Amino acid sequence: MTTRTKITGTVLGAAVAGALALVPLTDDGSGGEADGSAERSNVVLGTAEKEAVPSFTATDWVSYGDQVAVVRVTAEHERRDTETDEEAGAEEDYLSRTVDLRVEELVWSRSDAPTLPPTVSVTADGWQLKDGTKNELGSPDSSRLEVGHDYVITFARFSDGAWSPLGSGGVLPYDHGRIGEGEFQGETGTADAYRSAWEERLVPGDEQPMAFRTVGKPATSVQGILRTATPDATAARYFDLDPAARYQKVAGAGEPADTFCSVAGPLAVSEDSRHTPDELAAVLTDLADLAGPAGKAGKDASALRQYARSLQTGAGTAASVDDAARRASVARIEQECGTEVGELLPTDTGADTGKG
Repeated sequence: MTTRTKITGTVLGAAVAGALALVPLTDDGSGGEADGSAERSNVVLGTAEKEAVPSFTATDWVSYGDQVAVVRVTAEHERRDTETDEEAGAEEDYLSRTVDLRVEELVWSRSDAPTLPPTVSVTADGWQLKDGTKNELGSPDSSRLEVGHDYVITFARFSDGAWSPLGSGGVLPYDHGRIGEGEFQGETGTADAYRSAWEERLVPGDEQPMAFRTVGKPATSVQGILRTATPDATAARYFDLDPAARYQKVAGAGEPADTFCSVAGPLAVSEDSRHTPDELAAVLTDLADLAGPAGKAGKDASALRQYARSLQTGAGTAASVDDAARRASVARIEQECGTEVGELLPTDTGADTGKG
């Protein structure tokens, strides 16, 4: 990873990066405001990057978050990353940073979620070192997590057991008990300025971010919204997975939908597949479900189901299987998919039984 990649790709917490659902504020690294009208002291905003888990809306929080809490940043720690040979001599460097958070108040918990410890240490944006100058590095639409400031954070426990903010949208400034008051993008600001910043980022028709819905209000407003929010239906089925894996299920990453022919694929003679009666019956039942109960596939779907039942009832012996249903099942699969499945009997789908 190059120094430039480390700087522009920095994200908040261990949730390597969730999808920014809003129009991001970008910065050219000059240290000025987005419109160039004023200086931002020494804060450099990196480039917004796609995150592993979405974190901006109430739906995101209840689908992927475990706990929401008011926290105070009590300390920060820095260390210089070890340069690789390729980076040796680079004019820029990156200084890593972790912060210690003390839980002041629990706001919301997902049912059956793990318990948030009273103190948590998380990775946060660090510093850019360039030509002997140390500049604070921030992320667009996010807080740096500065010592002495308070925040409302939605936390998640990831697969390695570490707790982290869900993503950049899951951290809200909360100085003086008012959401939006405090540190944002490395600068201390007012709730009114925070509201204006998020209003510019709203996307018509999309669910409004929690930052905008709760600005100027106490943490109890977050609790009220989350208690009535509904998690994504797919995410709710996978609450046993960590947030990143859960979101992959929702997004369907790497998991194309099953089709009749993809399920039938392992039955092909060319696959040299071997199945017990129960295994073959399970595949046939899945095929029947995908084929549908009506239309041109209706009769063959019934045959698939009938053959599956005969396999389960008779343990797949030649004398017990419904031979008419077996023949119809073979025809259905081969006609639909162009795949040879042989006699479609248990143990060896290509066995020569004298039946055809």
